Amino acid sequence: MAAKRPSRRHQVAAGLIGIMLGLGVVALAVLHISKPVVRLDPVIGVIGGAAFAFVGAILVAPERNKKLRAWFGALMVTSIATLFDWLAFGPVSHAAAAVSNSNLGVRTHFWEAPGRVMLACGALLFTLMALWAWTRALSKRIRRI
Repeated sequence: MAAKRPSRRHQVAAGLIGIMLGLGVVALAVLHISKPVVRLDPVIGVIGGAAFAFVGAILVAPERNKKLRAWFGALMVTSIATLFDWLAFGPVSHAAAAVSNSNLGVRTHFWEAPGRVMLACGALLFTLMALWAWTRALSKRIRRI
C-alpha cells in the first residue's frame, strides 16, 4: 500500500523547518571559519547547511511554479557537488593525511587509494549532475520568456 502524499501545509512546515535548520548549520559553521580545523572543516558545514536549506526551499516553493523549483533544485545539486568536490579535492584531505603521518612527506596507505578514487568519481558525477540541472533550469527559463 502506497503512503499518502503529505498535504501542502505539511510540505510548507517541513520546508520551513529544513530552511531554518540549514541556515542554523550555516551560521554555526561561519562562527568557526577563522578557527583552526580540529574535527570538521567549517566549510563543509556551510556547504552542507546550504544544501539542506535549498531542500527546504524546494518544499516551500509552490508546485505550479516549475521554474523556481528547478532553480532551487539546481542550487541544491550544485551545493552537494561542491561538498563532494571539497571532500575529494580540498586541502583538508591532504592536511589530515599529513597530520596522521609522522613523516614530513604526505603518504597514503595502499588501501586508502580505492576509497579516494571512488570519492573522486562520485564528485565528478555530482558535478556533471549539477551541470545538467543548470542546463535544465536555464532551458525552462528561456522557454518561459
